[in-house]
Amino acid sequence: MPPEVTRQLAEFAVNTGYEDIPPAVCAQAKLAIADAVGAALAGLNEQSVVLLRELAAADFRAGQSTVLGCDLALAAPGAALANAAAAHALDYDNISVFIGFVASPVLFALLAVAEEQGGASGRDLLESFIIGWEVEVAIARGLGERGVHHYAKGWHSTSTLAHFGAAVAVSRLLKLDAARMRSAIGIAASEASGLRNMMGNMINAFHVGKAARNGVVAARLARRGFTAHPSALETEWGFCNAFNGPGNYDLGAMLNRPGRPYDLVDPGLWIKVYPCCGLIHSALDGVLDLMREHRLDATQIDRVRIAVHELVPPTMRFDRPQTAYQAKFSAPFCIATALREGAVKLAHFTEERVRDPVVQGLMQRVEMVVHPELRGHRTFLAPREFTDVRIELAGGDSVECRVPRGNVRGMPGRPVTLEQLREKFLECTAGYRDAARAARAFEMLIGLDAVDDVREVTACLR
Repeated sequence: MPPEVTRQLAEFAVNTGYEDIPPAVCAQAKLAIADAVGAALAGLNEQSVVLLRELAAADFRAGQSTVLGCDLALAAPGAALANAAAAHALDYDNISVFIGFVASPVLFALLAVAEEQGGASGRDLLESFIIGWEVEVAIARGLGERGVHHYAKGWHSTSTLAHFGAAVAVSRLLKLDAARMRSAIGIAASEASGLRNMMGNMINAFHVGKAARNGVVAARLARRGFTAHPSALETEWGFCNAFNGPGNYDLGAMLNRPGRPYDLVDPGLWIKVYPCCGLIHSALDGVLDLMREHRLDATQIDRVRIAVHELVPPTMRFDRPQTAYQAKFSAPFCIATALREGAVKLAHFTEERVRDPVVQGLMQRVEMVVHPELRGHRTFLAPREFTDVRIELAGGDSVECRVPRGNVRGMPGRPVTLEQLREKFLECTAGYRDAARAARAFEMLIGLDAVDDVREVTACLR
């Protein structure tokens, strides 16, 4: 008989209390939450977000849950959909080093339900956020090496697995018992979906939004007594077999670590410092470090060659992007921007920049190849993964460096400081209509465990 994974994860989610969570984990969770809110405010005017917000306003009844960017409050699923999509629309929200984007779908599902339930303390929201995060990562641990088999098959794990994180977090906030928590996990398993070939398109933001929405629905159905298969993950026709195939997952790995230690501290949280796909960040670090170290500018550079893992090019696939969003998944554009600007910021990803002749010319100098040592699943997203960067100069000389995955800016090896996170938040909210109130929300989120009612935070975001 397979181990009762669904039951044991449900029991972990129900029986783990705030007092069981180490302070270092809570500190990391508060950074992740504050960062996700900033990313959401930055993404409000993206076309994908505007369209989803319009749909949510049309399809969901008025309610108590704040929809960012407009004077609108909807039923919790509608608000969760719109807000979580906004948080991921610019690919600037934070990441679990182990598996990917967790914070945005979990947080905005929680905030929507907390408002609809008449409020929740910051401590309760923080507890639920951490437990949802941890269960999602626990499931990912069993889906091949670091969840990579799941990803390599074409599933967008940011979407598929986020259903579990959001459902578990909301179920915890609603204080469901273990049986209902199992049902919520089963409902989430049936809702889970998302394809990698959608990355670089509008539906990428929708993946995160619908995971938050479906997590809300799963938890609220389970609360009403709606049932699902009690062992949705591990049975022959369950999630793991259906999504990964027989023999391509490890149920024991899903159970050997929940909370021992928590994922938010080991391997940790990655606060993104560049507003583009994380798979290109190590190359950007290398290019920018070499330019600063050798005092180079774009006029001196003849060619940039980056050697990456074989699973990077299929995602960074837009050699000649046509839109600002495609540019976030374009190695030539991102590297060309670093060469031209000496930085990579939100303001650099515009339709005008994509069409800029200077940027277009620099893009032609960028070459991405697969490093012979970086093939197969075992090295992808692993601590031993790296990116090699070589800059060839116009005079014939060259400079080069190797950037280990664990040494990327914003990762635990090179973490952002609180002040740097605050600067990023201010960058994200520079165009927000009430930046001062948003800044007040940031300070409350950094001290979330002392907030009596999270509606104090959302009141700053309307």
